[in-house]
Amino acid sequence: MTGIQRVAGDPGYVISELGLQVSADGDLLRGSATVVPEACVPGTEVLRTSILTTWADVVAGAVAGMAMSPRIPLTLDLEVLVRRPFPVGSPVVAEARLVRAGRSVVVSEATFGDGSDPAPLAIAVATFVPSPDPAAVFPDGFPLPEQVSQRGRLSAPFADRVGCRRLEPGTVEVPRRPDGLNAVGAMQGGVVALTIEEAASTVASEPAHLAALNIRYLRPVMVGPARAVATPSGTLRTVRLTDTSNGKLCALGTARSALDG
Repeated sequence: MTGIQRVAGDPGYVISELGLQVSADGDLLRGSATVVPEACVPGTEVLRTSILTTWADVVAGAVAGMAMSPRIPLTLDLEVLVRRPFPVGSPVVAEARLVRAGRSVVVSEATFGDGSDPAPLAIAVATFVPSPDPAAVFPDGFPLPEQVSQRGRLSAPFADRVGCRRLEPGTVEVPRRPDGLNAVGAMQGGVVALTIEEAASTVASEPAHLAALNIRYLRPVMVGPARAVATPSGTLRTVRLTDTSNGKLCALGTARSALDG
């Protein structure tokens, strides 16, 4: 996963349709968006945690990308915790900052609020590594913050937009499409997050946002479709995502529904 899109502003690029505007403010990277119905959990009027995860990857990934420029950052793991969900129509304000930049690992964090509560409504921590391919670089250096802004709007509910199919309770598939790839040609991490979220949600008793979502990215989905299988374990769901072309495990997620407290 990487928060930096192959061509962030391309019309029709699914992650660009999530509508996050990004700007630099000293050592901070700021983002802003408005929650639209297509970004909400089906059956509710609150924002999907997978979209918060994608936004976290964009802003935290941009901070990491600037630290390791011109090399392309890949997300190793990303955790999002939601204290209170964002309702439809709500503004979302994101701030991302660097935590630590080492030779091979960069850690950054992001917070999300609505401007009315001094405490964050959601927090995210992410770890990034440079792509192991020495040719995987941004030729002109890391894109400026405004170049990773997402200026569109979802043309359909997020799961429908990426072609997600529910095969059975706990199992979903999403195809690898040209409009959902990252800077190295793999399935973009936001699409991976949506796939994991959908699998976890299919075993919930009723619609609800995820209060916690943790994803570890093990290898890229290069062919697809990506298949996510959720296994309930008490109040947690463990989700394994594989590339069905070769059966290899690509991501491991853990999720907790807001219904579980």
